[in-house]
Amino acid sequence: MIRVAIGGKSKTLLNHLTEKPPETNSEKYEQWEQDDLLMFSWLIQNIEPTLASNLTEFPIAKSLWDALAITYSSGSDKLQIFNLHVRANETKQNEASLENFWIILHGIWGEIDSIDPNPMKCTEDIKAYTKLRSEQKLFQFLHALDRKYDPTK
Repeated sequence: MIRVAIGGKSKTLLNHLTEKPPETNSEKYEQWEQDDLLMFSWLIQNIEPTLASNLTEFPIAKSLWDALAITYSSGSDKLQIFNLHVRANETKQNEASLENFWIILHGIWGEIDSIDPNPMKCTEDIKAYTKLRSEQKLFQFLHALDRKYDPTK
């Protein structure tokens, strides 16, 4: 979300999250440093104040961003994947409309798919894995429906 917020303000400043600074004796350094301080400020302002006070020791925006990415990344963290699966398994319709219930479950599945993507490389394996995962989602959906849908299931 921070990347989106910063990218909306200045796409060129996003380079401060990914690229190393120019040499300090470079003529570009002064402008780079001013932009980096702005970027650093945006990062700090978009972090919970209780966390931000512990992050001011980083010298440049990129080092702060890298530390945040390591600490709070939504990458393939197995605990995060586990928690999403638990959430999906514990989600029940609870008298919500079918549409709203589907949207909620689909959102959780989307999060799972984004951080735990299909590991297959072969086209046929990809199809088989996708079919298996789709069936598991269907079973999960059917299991979580309200009891009034038992005859339809």
